[in-house]
Amino acid sequence: METAWWRADGWPTAEEWSALASVLTLAVAAVAAVIALRQLQQGARQLALSARADERSADAAESEARPYITVRFDFEMMPAGNPREANGEGLLFVLIESVGRTPARNISLSVTPDFASSTRGRPADGTDPSLEALRRIFSGGPTISMLSTGQQLRYLLDFTSEAVGSETLPQRYDVHATYSDATLRNTYAEEHVLDMGPWAMTIARPKPIDTIARQLRRMNQRNEEA
Repeated sequence: METAWWRADGWPTAEEWSALASVLTLAVAAVAAVIALRQLQQGARQLALSARADERSADAAESEARPYITVRFDFEMMPAGNPREANGEGLLFVLIESVGRTPARNISLSVTPDFASSTRGRPADGTDPSLEALRRIFSGGPTISMLSTGQQLRYLLDFTSEAVGSETLPQRYDVHATYSDATLRNTYAEEHVLDMGPWAMTIARPKPIDTIARQLRRMNQRNEEA
C-alpha cells in the first residue's frame, strides 16, 4: 500500500499538522488582538485629545463671554481758573467699571485698608459724603446689583496733591471683588491693586473740553457782572 505523502518519513503526522495549524491560528489571533489593542489605544488618545480641545474651546468661549470688573485709580486734572495758568487742581477718583461683554451682577467689593482722605474741601461739619459712599460700596456686601458693559462708577477720593506721596495717608489699597454673570450661576473672584506709587511723577494735563468749558463759564460770569 502506497504511503500518503504527508506520512513520509520525517514529515509531521496528521495530529502534528493539526496542532501546528492550531498554533498558527492562535498566533494570528494574538497578532490581531495586539493590532486591535493598539487601535483602541490610539482611539482613546484621540478621544482624550478631542475632549481636551473641546474643553479648551469651552473655556475660551466662557472667558470671552463672561463679565469682567476692573477697579482702579482715575486721575483727572482740572483746568485752571486763570487761562494763563497751565493746570489747576488734580483730583483722584476710584473707578469701578464693567469691561466684559456681558453684565456683571451682585458685585461685592472690600478694601484693605479702608479708604482715607485728607478731608480737604469737605463740609465744615466734618462729614465726608464721598468717602462715606466709598466705604459703603466697599463694605464687602453685594452693594452693586448690576453693571452693564461699559458702565462705570466714579467716586472722588481726594485731591491728587494731598493723596499721592502722602506720609499719613495709605499709598496702596488691596481690593477683593466678587460678582456673578447674568445667569447668576457662575461667580468670579478677583484681586485688584490700587497703588499710588507709579503715579507720583507722572504728568497730567486737563482735557481740552474741560478747559474750553471752564473758559466759557468764566466768560459768562464776566458778562453777567458787566
